[in-house]
Amino acid sequence: MEQSSFPRCVVSSYAFAPEDQRRVETALDHGTLHMVTGRDGLRDALIAHPETDVVCSFFPPSDLLALAPNLRWLALPSAGADRVLQAGIVRASGPIVTTANGIHATPIGEFVLSLMLMWVRKWPRIVELQRTAVWPDHSGWEALAGRELSGATLGIIGMGNIGRYVARLGRAFGMRIIATRRTAEASSSDPDADVVVASDQLDGLLAASDFVVVSVPLTPQTYHLIDADQLKMMRRNAFLINISRGNTVHEDALIAALTNSTIAGAGLDVFETEPLPQDSPLWRLPNVIISPHLAGDSDQYSRRFTDLFLENLAHCRADEPLRNVVDPDRGY
Repeated sequence: MEQSSFPRCVVSSYAFAPEDQRRVETALDHGTLHMVTGRDGLRDALIAHPETDVVCSFFPPSDLLALAPNLRWLALPSAGADRVLQAGIVRASGPIVTTANGIHATPIGEFVLSLMLMWVRKWPRIVELQRTAVWPDHSGWEALAGRELSGATLGIIGMGNIGRYVARLGRAFGMRIIATRRTAEASSSDPDADVVVASDQLDGLLAASDFVVVSVPLTPQTYHLIDADQLKMMRRNAFLINISRGNTVHEDALIAALTNSTIAGAGLDVFETEPLPQDSPLWRLPNVIISPHLAGDSDQYSRRFTDLFLENLAHCRADEPLRNVVDPDRGY
C-alpha cells in the first residue's frame, strides 16, 4: 500500500507521552490520531470512526472486530497477548496483532533484582524499624544479617527478552544461572546462562535454585505451571518471583507453601485476580513482597513503545513483516 494511504485513522487508549504523541502524529502524515481514555472512550471512538484501521490499547474490547470492521493492525502495548487470544481477536484471516515484547526487559530485570536485594538484605524489616524509630540492639542486628546474592543459584523459567536480561543482571552479581528455554536441546548452551534446559526439565531447575523467576507467557501449557507439586520440589530457603501472569502460579498452592514454610518467601507483581482482593491472605503474609502489576513500567516506557510502534508502522507501509506478531498456535 502507498505510504500516504495507511493508516487512515488510529485510535489509541494507550496514553503516549506528549512528545511521543507528536512523533506518532508526524509519522501518520495524512492519517488521524484519536487519543481516548478508558474502555468506554475506546468503544465510543470506534463507533464514531468506522474507518479506523489501527488500534492501540492494553485492553481492547472483546467485540473489537465488530466495532472496527476496517481494522488492519492491533498494536498491544503489553508484552502478553493472552487476553486478546482468549477473546478470539487473533485470527488467521483477521488483523495483524503485535505485542510490545522486548521493551520491558530493562525495567522488569531491574525490578527482579530489586526484589532479590530487598529479600536478602531484609529491607522490609529495616524500613519497618525506621518507621517506628527503633535502633536494634545486638540481637536485633544479628536477625537483620543479610545473605549475599553472590554464589546463589538463580533459576529463570523462560529465557526470553526479560529472562535473558534478568540472567545478565544476576550474573553481574556473581550468581549461577540456570534457565529453561522452550527450544532447548540436550546440548544447548547460552552465553548468559551456566545451564540451559528444556521446559520439561523444570523440576531439576526448581530443586537447584535459591531464587526462581517465572518469566513465561501465559498459554494453555503454562497455566498453573507452578503448582503444589512444583513448590514442594523447591528449596526451603527459596524465594519465588512472578513477573509474568498470575495464572502461571497456582495461587492457593502458593499461599499454602508460604504459610507452611515449604518455601521461604515470594515477590509477586501479578496475581490470578487483579486487583488482588483485600481478603487475600497474601496481603498479610510476612514473607511476601507485593506490587500492583507495575514491574514493567518506567519513565522510558512511552519512548520505547513509540519506537516500536513507528518501526512497525514503517514495516506496514513497506509490506514487510512486523515485529512481535502474535501467533495463535504458539499462544503469544
